[in-house]
Amino acid sequence: MLGGVSPKALLAGVMVAGFLVSLPIWMASTPEDKQHLSQSAVKKMVEQNVDLLDFEPEEKEELRRMLQPGPVDDVPDFERDVWVKDIVQTISPWVPDEKEAETIARWVYVYSKHFDLSPELVLGVIAVESRFDHFAVSNVGAIGLMQVMPFWKNELGSPSDNLLEIETNLRYGCAILRHYIDRYNHLDRALAAYNGSLGKQKYPNKIYKSMKKFKATDFGI
Repeated sequence: MLGGVSPKALLAGVMVAGFLVSLPIWMASTPEDKQHLSQSAVKKMVEQNVDLLDFEPEEKEELRRMLQPGPVDDVPDFERDVWVKDIVQTISPWVPDEKEAETIARWVYVYSKHFDLSPELVLGVIAVESRFDHFAVSNVGAIGLMQVMPFWKNELGSPSDNLLEIETNLRYGCAILRHYIDRYNHLDRALAAYNGSLGKQKYPNKIYKSMKKFKATDFGI
């Protein structure tokens, strides 16, 4: 007890005081400032939990290479075309526009192969993160199909990249996911890191459940 006040009560008082001090700043902020504050908070959280920016020089260079524009999707590929046709039908409840659905499916296939990922894994992440809305922007500033935070392009990619573009977003999302798989060599940990919840199982379980919608049978790396 401190002067008749318990440690719990003292801590609660400090937390309330901190909230009351910060609330006027938040309320008076412009929408742009609020988004910046949210992104800063998320960036700090991610850095603390998954060492996001704690890269070895060679790791940083590899990520920069991975985030560069990838393969052009103009080579005839029968297997891809069959898979894309099937997925267009599967995702039609989320993406009724057939051309948009085909664009999403084709780039999912291309970047899944490019980064050695299961296409169903990528689809599972998209379904959970954005429900296939490539214009999705979260309240903390995560963008697009795979809800990529803008600091990825500012730190390691190109600041001019548009994460609302289907190809760009899938390139970033798949590269980041591949990076975490390589770093942790464990899909549960990689998915949790992608979500900023390293050490917790809730997000990986959501992805595995989502993958079943796309006929996934292999949940390994």
